Amino acid sequence: MSSTPPSTSPKRWYAAIRESISQYKRQNVEGDTFVLVEPLTRALETQYHDLDNTLYHVVREAHEELSPEPPDIEPVDLPSMRRILYSLLDLEHPELLPLFHPFKDDHLPISEEDLHAKLEAQALEKKFNKSYRVFPTLWLRHQPSWCPFVFELPRLHVKIRPQCIVPFYKKRELKPYGAGQEPHDSRAKLYEVHIPAELVKSSVLEPSQLMRCNDPPGSQERTYWRFALKEFPESLKQSWDKEGQTFRALGAQSGMIPYYGCYELETGDGRHAFGILLEFADYDLNGTISEEEPPVTPDEIKSFYDSMQELAVTLSNIHRLDIWGRKYDFWHGDIKPENILRVEYHFKLADPGDSWIQRAPEDGKRKAKAEVYGGTMTYASPEKARWLENIDDNLPDKIFQNTDVWSLGCVFSIAATYVVLGEQGVKLYSRVRMHAHAKLATGLIQDVFHANGEVLDVVAAWHSYLRLAARRGDRFTAMVLDMVDNHMLVMPPEQRWEAEQVAEHFSELLAGPTLGNQEVPEVIGEILRELDLMAELYQESEGGINRLDSDIAKMRFRQEEETEARTTTRSRFKSEARLLGVRIKPTAQRSVHRADLLKKISLSPVAPSSLWLPQTYTAGQFGAMGSYALTAAGFTGGAREPEIFTSIFQMKEELEALGRDRSLGPLKAFLDRKARRKSVKGEIADDLLLPFYKDRDIVFLVDNGSSMESHWGEVKFVLEVLTWRVLGYDSDGIELFFTDPDTKARVGPSKKQTVELFLDAMRDARPTSTSAKTELRPGLRDIMLTYSKTRNPMTVFILTDGEWRGMPYEHDIEVWAMHYLCELARQDPNTLRSPTRESSGSLWQLDFEKSRPITLQFVAFGHSTVGKRRMKRLDDIMSQEHGLPDLIDMEPSTGDAYKMLLGSLTPKWDEKVNPANKPRDPSPTASIHATSPSGSAVHNLELGSQTPRTSNISIPTFTESSRSNRTYEESSRASGAGGSSRHGRSLAPQTDERGASVSRSPSGRSQKRKSWIPRLP
Repeated sequence: MSSTPPSTSPKRWYAAIRESISQYKRQNVEGDTFVLVEPLTRALETQYHDLDNTLYHVVREAHEELSPEPPDIEPVDLPSMRRILYSLLDLEHPELLPLFHPFKDDHLPISEEDLHAKLEAQALEKKFNKSYRVFPTLWLRHQPSWCPFVFELPRLHVKIRPQCIVPFYKKRELKPYGAGQEPHDSRAKLYEVHIPAELVKSSVLEPSQLMRCNDPPGSQERTYWRFALKEFPESLKQSWDKEGQTFRALGAQSGMIPYYGCYELETGDGRHAFGILLEFADYDLNGTISEEEPPVTPDEIKSFYDSMQELAVTLSNIHRLDIWGRKYDFWHGDIKPENILRVEYHFKLADPGDSWIQRAPEDGKRKAKAEVYGGTMTYASPEKARWLENIDDNLPDKIFQNTDVWSLGCVFSIAATYVVLGEQGVKLYSRVRMHAHAKLATGLIQDVFHANGEVLDVVAAWHSYLRLAARRGDRFTAMVLDMVDNHMLVMPPEQRWEAEQVAEHFSELLAGPTLGNQEVPEVIGEILRELDLMAELYQESEGGINRLDSDIAKMRFRQEEETEARTTTRSRFKSEARLLGVRIKPTAQRSVHRADLLKKISLSPVAPSSLWLPQTYTAGQFGAMGSYALTAAGFTGGAREPEIFTSIFQMKEELEALGRDRSLGPLKAFLDRKARRKSVKGEIADDLLLPFYKDRDIVFLVDNGSSMESHWGEVKFVLEVLTWRVLGYDSDGIELFFTDPDTKARVGPSKKQTVELFLDAMRDARPTSTSAKTELRPGLRDIMLTYSKTRNPMTVFILTDGEWRGMPYEHDIEVWAMHYLCELARQDPNTLRSPTRESSGSLWQLDFEKSRPITLQFVAFGHSTVGKRRMKRLDDIMSQEHGLPDLIDMEPSTGDAYKMLLGSLTPKWDEKVNPANKPRDPSPTASIHATSPSGSAVHNLELGSQTPRTSNISIPTFTESSRSNRTYEESSRASGAGGSSRHGRSLAPQTDERGASVSRSPSGRSQKRKSWIPRLP
């Protein structure tokens, strides 16, 4: 039997649960609504200690209002009927749940016949004295929302019924075929699709930067997996079957684009569509050539050819397959740049739609031959081209496997052209081959590599040209071309190498010794890496924050201290301006080991570059710290210790209790006026911050990308309290910027600032776009440029969730920060005391941590795993693994407010860890329900019986209601309506038998802590 219902009315639970359901509704690309049931249930379980019992009382009360009979259902029945119950709650008919029994969620979708048999309208009206004639139709119409298709990967062959919603957030057609070419099955289309992470179940997926993403739709953060979907119409079902069988035969071959399943969709009108789900890639080889500059240094060139060698290894592996203990020969059939995809700097083979597979000869000695059709003429071997075009009657009966080796040789020829001559060279090479066919009158108008059964003479001549044009440090291209000429683009096919021979020889070429001293001078290497990062930055983002005075927006890489004469001379030459104004592209393979770059940056004193900071400076530009200077161990003065936790709410109470002005005024006047008035912690309010913030510039950079929309109410409140707390320390005024370059709102330096000025800017900057991808580097770069001019100590507060979708590689901001801090150290002799390459870096750490010329304080919002990991690395790993000074800190928005202000300025606060910073499970004895006079969601916690007197702690939460015009401050006031203090908060700690305060750990065990109760002066 059920337990006694809690004292709170089930009607209030009913309303709160329906509100929660609305928060987990999503729409697919076709506008159909579906619900994320599992996250919804987890959220409700955190709000209600016994969710099934709570739901039961909601159902029972609704049932008893309409019928004198008790509902024929128990709480133990509800876990298997959650979807049905949620759907009835959403339609405001929870009283009908007992009549659905014994239907369970596993029976969904329920057919119309079964539903009508179970819910006969007249019987319902008689039972409940209420009309239900339209209910079955209404429920059937809404049923698909509770049946989104769940992708369990990998799957061999799955049918998606028409009653199920296909939950694609996005479906965008891709055009992988370049130069006007189309595949022979041109009606099969390729799409990029986004599937909610909650609806993807798999143990084989790895969360690469390309596949697992966050891109909020404007209402709630959503995490999704990104896949490639190859979709076939009904007329190409046979091609779909064949390609699916091929992928299944290949299995999880390294170097092949992973296959995740075949899907057959019933459209409801009797028709079918067929799809194959694959790994998503960023570029094909043609895209790499178009979007990136060729590799330049020996290391970059070798790394590029390493990726080409991986293709040869993959081809060798798939040519001989072992399937259930039997040997099979495999032909790919269509190797070309469009079918070579790049996933995080590794190239993989794709699209085996024209492949062939057959049992291998038992003796294993004979070369395999088969009738292989399909492919692309440009890269087909001469023997296969006869099949494709039916040029003559002298067709070979069958084709060797090494027809794929010819195609791969064509790819290597193009790759070598790209390394030596870049994108323009690849275009010229295609024209050269077409021109040769025109002169030979072969009848071909394509850029095929052969004529009359032999390789084109111009191909060999072009390779000789490449050998002459190759860079002196490039020892690899000539050897690769020798292999292509002598062993790959060879006729007859009996003399052509097999894929295994190509892979082995290619590996030997790359393992050979280098030619002389191939090291790039470190100063050039670092600048090139920085330029590459910036080129990537401009490729991914149109620009940075809208600064009031942004020199970098006028000319990106201009040296600041150019003389007037040089500027005047330069302005006369428009051709030079056009040349230098062309966007710099990223360089292939330069950032292939992006994380490893952190360990390669030298600390040796070298001539500084002008990339980030001006070359000229005077001693003492970091500013004198005077009597409030920090020691290596941190600030030595001040009364407050970091072990006492102060929430952002308590900080606001302090400010209100002290009567702190919300406008900028002379700090000394404020201190004189309040010198004898104590804060709730028993010290002069500004004594703690003054030694750290006097004469320090204060800048706020707020992430207003799409992912921050659901946190915006909380962000506004945190910014309000922090700016209120530090207002007055920066005599020139605090600055506020936003990451979205299209945002016009900002706050510049001024001696007449108010907290309301910042709140107005926050209202104007609220995320509205569903596609604004956060890129931090432009904003930070411009802020650092301001610092490089003034050399005044600066603290930058960055309010973000860490979901920086404009930065596709996880370590990008880490590498950027590493470069900047090293550059900063090298360029200021007052800070850096000449460490050597052999030194540990402790000298410059010591001096940096004494003066802390510039610090970054991240305030983290939300629960993104990727975001937290990124900021955690910046906070800890930068100093622990790479020997950098610890100038970066991260604190959750629910953490200690004083750590937000001091964590980047002193180790004492940086190292602080509070229980409040960790997620806590609900207490086993707590019942939590949502209530607020104004409608905002509030958790009311009723503490355990060992508490001497019950405490009601009203904690505002950020739900969909936060998206309205109500501010976070208003939510806080609403939640405190029932409290006993003038600030809506009454706190009474639990105590043990000796009077010591006791808190509950997530496991439910008691642990002692220092007792404190806020007191108002």
